Amino acid sequence: MSIPTFTLSRTGDKIPAVGFGSGTKHKFEKLNKPEYNMQTVNPNLVTIFTNAIDNGFRHMDTAEAYLTRVDVGQAIKDSGVDRSKLWVTDKYDQGWIINGKLYRSNTPSGPYESLKKGLKHMNLEYVDLFLIHGPYFLKATCHVTVEHAWRQMEALLEEGLVRNIGVSNFDVPLLQKVLKMCKYKPQVNQIEYHLYLQEEKIVDFCRENDILVEGFAPLTPLFADKVGEDAPLNPIVKELSGKYHVEPNHLLLRWVYQSGVLPITTSSNVERMRSTFKMFDFEIEPEDFERLKKIGQSFHYRGFFRDYFEKE
Repeated sequence: MSIPTFTLSRTGDKIPAVGFGSGTKHKFEKLNKPEYNMQTVNPNLVTIFTNAIDNGFRHMDTAEAYLTRVDVGQAIKDSGVDRSKLWVTDKYDQGWIINGKLYRSNTPSGPYESLKKGLKHMNLEYVDLFLIHGPYFLKATCHVTVEHAWRQMEALLEEGLVRNIGVSNFDVPLLQKVLKMCKYKPQVNQIEYHLYLQEEKIVDFCRENDILVEGFAPLTPLFADKVGEDAPLNPIVKELSGKYHVEPNHLLLRWVYQSGVLPITTSSNVERMRSTFKMFDFEIEPEDFERLKKIGQSFHYRGFFRDYFEKE
């Protein structure tokens, strides 16, 4: 199976155009079970992540905050796929404010020590991409500013422990702050991105600066418990899924990919994993693409980090 790729601007590295996320529901397999932590393997998670690789995924996305580094590393080993054929993304946990509650960083000294630990937990010599996971740089969450953190990211790059560096959940002002002081600019900004959250200002700014946008939670419009039973995309998603003979998840993943954003998705179901790649077997016609875009813009839903992005 040949998976399309995006090319990163500074290195020319080619990143598989859909990623498998090990966060979201998977991290609760660790958080809700006291017998597991960031250094102990959860066999159920290893099976899920190994299945993802066995069924075609070549882009694995993990993070310090997910507690799943060790499980992803074990899955890579168990899969038998050569390391050079896989793209591994990891992220630094700088600490969080979620629903008004403060969460301190697992590694307050910064991303340098974080990745060193991550490589040990994953039993890897390097990762392909390392991201600063979020915008929360407070004295109460970590010991570094975003500028200090970025200097550490650049040191990791120069030491060969990571091949590309970037950010996640950064808005335009924070991106500008990094771009003003960096030696190596971010290659990627991973954000929440779907038809109900198109983030045009961030996406346009990233494109102007040759920063690839990755989108997590791309299937959000399909979840009635999040967007409601009568969300406006429902009729057209049903219509166009029939027209293109695909499932609704393929349609939404294709829309994200066709908009120039790399989707990060996940599943525990082997058949869904295997079928994900149908998103590359068709193209949404321009008129249908714009219809989806316009209807999506008529409704707003943000699932993550409202404290930061909707603080006004």
